[in-house]
This record gives sequence, C-alpha cells and structure tokens, in this order.
Amino acid sequence: MKRLQVCLHDQVVEVGCPSSVAEDIAFLYRDSLVTRDAQGSSILIEEAPEGCFSLVADDRPAVRDLTRGDLPTFVMDAVVRGLVKDLTTAVALHAGAVAHNGKAVLIAGPTGAGKSSLIAWLIASGFSYLSDEVAILLEHSAILGLPRALVLKPGSAEEVLALPTYHAAPLVRAGEHIMVRPRSVPRRDANSCSCALIVFPQFESGAGLRIESITAAQAAFRLVGTNLNARNLPDGGFRAITGFARQAPAVTLRYGSFDQLHGTVDVLMRFLLDGSLDAAARLRFLSLFAAGATVEAPPTAAATTPKTYAIPAPTPRGAPRKLTVGMATYDDYDGVYFSLQALRLYHPEVLDETNFLVVDNHPDGPCAEALKALEASTPHYRYVPFNAHSGTAVRNFIFSEADGEFVLCMDCHVFIVPGALKRLMDFFATQPETHDLLQGPLVHDDLATIATHFRPEWRQGMYGCWDTDERGKDLDGAPFDIPMQGLGVFSCRRSIWPGFNPRFRGFGGEEGYIHEKFRRRGGRTLCLPFLRWMHRFNRPAGVPYTNRWEDRIRNYMIGFRELGLPVTEIESHYRELLGDAAEAIIGQVRQELDGA
Repeated sequence: MKRLQVCLHDQVVEVGCPSSVAEDIAFLYRDSLVTRDAQGSSILIEEAPEGCFSLVADDRPAVRDLTRGDLPTFVMDAVVRGLVKDLTTAVALHAGAVAHNGKAVLIAGPTGAGKSSLIAWLIASGFSYLSDEVAILLEHSAILGLPRALVLKPGSAEEVLALPTYHAAPLVRAGEHIMVRPRSVPRRDANSCSCALIVFPQFESGAGLRIESITAAQAAFRLVGTNLNARNLPDGGFRAITGFARQAPAVTLRYGSFDQLHGTVDVLMRFLLDGSLDAAARLRFLSLFAAGATVEAPPTAAATTPKTYAIPAPTPRGAPRKLTVGMATYDDYDGVYFSLQALRLYHPEVLDETNFLVVDNHPDGPCAEALKALEASTPHYRYVPFNAHSGTAVRNFIFSEADGEFVLCMDCHVFIVPGALKRLMDFFATQPETHDLLQGPLVHDDLATIATHFRPEWRQGMYGCWDTDERGKDLDGAPFDIPMQGLGVFSCRRSIWPGFNPRFRGFGGEEGYIHEKFRRRGGRTLCLPFLRWMHRFNRPAGVPYTNRWEDRIRNYMIGFRELGLPVTEIESHYRELLGDAAEAIIGQVRQELDGA
C-alpha cells in the first residue's frame, strides 16, 4: 500500500492506494505532493480480487465496484472535499487561476462555464498554471492554487488536445474525462500570486466574443456562490471575498471558440499583469469595458441569440379546494417536478382538499412546455405563465391566482415532511379566522439539525441569521412567536395576505418585512414545530436568473421606508460589506425613492 499526501495551504489529504494505481494518483497531483507528519483527511483505495476498486473518504460510505478508469474522477472529488472540509484559515473558491509576471488571473464560475478550457488555452498561450478547480484567498489579494492535472470534459477535450502545447502531453483517461498535465507549472514557492484580474467566463458555442467590466459588488456576489468552505468561517467568508473583489478588477468573458481569444484576451491579460499599472489604474482601464461599452468581436460561426419558446396557455381553473399549494419557478423544472411529486407521494391524506399552482416566471424559457405538460398527469394542477417582472414579489401573483381558502406558498425546490400538511389543515380547522403567518423549522441536509427562525441582525448582505429555539425541537410542541423566518415555506389565509411592495424587483428584502406587515395588521408570526421542510440550497450549475446586490439593497430600502423604519443600518451594513461600490447603489436608490 502506497501513501501519498496532497497539500493545499495548511491542509493535507493522505491517499492510501495499491501500487497498481499509485502512479495514476501521483500523476494527478505531482506538484502538490508532500511528505509531512500531519493529521488531516484520509482516502483509502483498495483493490478487489476481480480487479475493481473501492474508495472510502474519511467517514463517508464506501464507493465500490470502480474500474481503474473510474478512479481518477472519484479521487479528485474526494481530495477537494478533504482539503476544504476543515479549512478555517482562508476562503476556498471553486475557481481556477493562471499567472504571468508574478501576478494571477482568477477564473471563476459554475461547472460547465468553460473555466478549464479557458485555462488550458491560456497555458498554451504562455501563462503559468495555478489551478483549474480550487483557489485559496490569502491576505493582500493573493491567491494560492492547487495545480492538479487539468480535467477536460467531452466536447472541449478534442480542441484543447489539438493545441500544440498538448501534443504528446502525458494524460490519463478517466471515463468520459481526460486528465492532462500542462508543462508550465510554477515552482511551489512561487505558487502564491497577487491577483490582478478576476474573470467570469461563459462558453457558448458559436457566440461572439464579449468582454464586459462588472462592479466589485457584482464580482463579490458571484464569488460568494463559489465559496467551498463558507460553513467553516464565522462570517461565511464574506469579508474576505468582498475585500478581495474591491482590490482586483473583474470582467465577464463570453466566447464561442479559441480562435476569438487569440490576440485579444491574451493581450488584454498581459497588459493588466505586466506590472506597469497599479490596482487603481487597472480599474480605470477596465471601466472602458463597462456595460454599454463592451468590446465585441464577430462570431466565428453563425451566432445564436438566446432561444425563446412559445408561451404556453394557462391551465383553465378547476374546482376550488380548501388549500392551494403555490410555487413560483424560473427554469427549474427538476425542482418543481420533485417537490410536486413528493407532495403527492407523502401527503395523500390531503390531496382531495388541495390544488397545485405553478407560476412560471420564465414562460418563454426551455422549461415552460414541460411544466405545462404536468397538467396531463397531475390532478388539481394549474400552470400559469407570468413574466411581467421577476423575483420576490412574484409571490403576490400566487395569491391573486390561488382559489383556496388557505394558501401554502413554497419554493419550487422544497420537501415538506410527511404528515405536516395534514396537521396544518387541522390547525386551520381549529382557527378558521386566523390572521397569523404560519411557518415551521427548516431541516438541514443532515435530517437532524433544524432552524426555527431568523435572528434579526445584519450578516453577509442579508437581514436575518438562522437560529434555533429549543421549543421547536418538539414536534408536538405548541406554536410560538418568532421574529422572522426564511420564506421557503409559509402559509396563511388567502384573504389576509398583505402583499409585498409592488416596486420590489429581483431578490432580497422579503424576510422580516412581510412578518412586520402581518404584525401591524393584528396577526402573529408563528413557528409551528410540526411544519418542517427541507430546502435545496446548492446550485452547482448556477442559477438561470440574475441575483444582484442592487436589487437587494433597493428592496430593503423600499421595504423599510414603507414600514417607517430607519435605513441607516442598511446603508452602514452594505458600505462595510461592499465598500465604495455600495455608495453608488445607495445614491441611486435614494434618488429614485425621493423622486417617487
């Protein structure tokens, strides 16, 4: 049995493996292998007599019957988890990076955005390789990469391997992926570089080249979504990420082929990294690429604009029932499908009294037809298209279209525990004239930990922090008052819904605001301990809609002003979080609201 140690920052993962595959593992992590007397995560690979392998990472269940070709992919996933699960001294981002002249370009984005392909092309253009998967944020805007083998996916592998740099390069085939070792990896003592540019790529076959500068606030919001170890950090890594985004300028890069990048992207990056420009000068230069002043190049093939689809007709209204379960969705067919089917499978005792309402907030998108088709297989189901605006306030439309005496509004990627809806209906039966907003505890992914409410304080750009009241742990406990709670699931009588401010746009600002509106109308905001729900938070492929700091700040300020509450805490929180970028947003919102 061979023992190999992979190191990143202050974390070490030990891989124990048979000699037959040790060479493959060493190939993947050649530039990150160390020999240390250190405790960390462990991965054990064992070979079965029939030639298959099993893999156990820490205390996770074993993965069995792996072929040798399967192993690299599973090992890479396990190593990343092991390197970040106990990391508390820095922020780990799902991002790649390259370097030039001692400075780095961070390349961040969701899986499938084209990060590895862009990094492979930049290496072939002379840039040094830092990472294609994980980058650690250090002090003074420095980043540290994990220079493992590049992972090439089907569709991009052929184009990358056709580049001269990769001719006859050593590689390992792993299922449908190819792992290839770029040659230009900096020495370990030079692997930490000051970041001079952040790039968010998006590969779209046939699209034209487009480079657009974005604000520090927009960059921070995108980077937060790539944070791999937020749960280990007291503030979720927000302070480090927002400080980093203020120091390094950021751009989005859309491209449709490698040919478009040559002579433009490489030249731009070298210009910014050559050392003649300080951070402020780089920011001023990239302001030339602000929205409305982008650089574009013609596509190499027939460019396609985003495809739109015919908007389906709404489902005709059926007979009203006592409870309407409503959800809004934006290109999330899978979420709707599984949430809806879970309601039907696990709550049969209330189906005769329940109808389902799905409001499609992108009815000309790719999921609309499939969402509409659910009406053929789902009794009491109603599909309604709505694209007048998007975001939080779309829930108002759910209440206007619902016909039940009571409404349960839920996100389209939520599971409600068995029996909870029946108990909710029984609660309404005992209090048919209730004016209260009813919610329940969030159940975390471990199926054990719960959060009964939001604690009303500012954190990470949001008003409200998950908290737990001991009374909520008793399923049969009495309802109790809470200040606020996440709105993944909430319920009330349809006729008393106070509504979100119709000027809300985008996401944010709803928690606490809607609770206060109920209280000011004589209602209570209650936690029903039995009304437990799970929420899918992770979106590895990214979200299909835009989630902007500007919308969030605007909604908070609109909501607080409507309630007659001071906005000074909003402004001071976002100034601390986003720095100078917040001032411009706050000024624009003030101007809009003062002129209303």
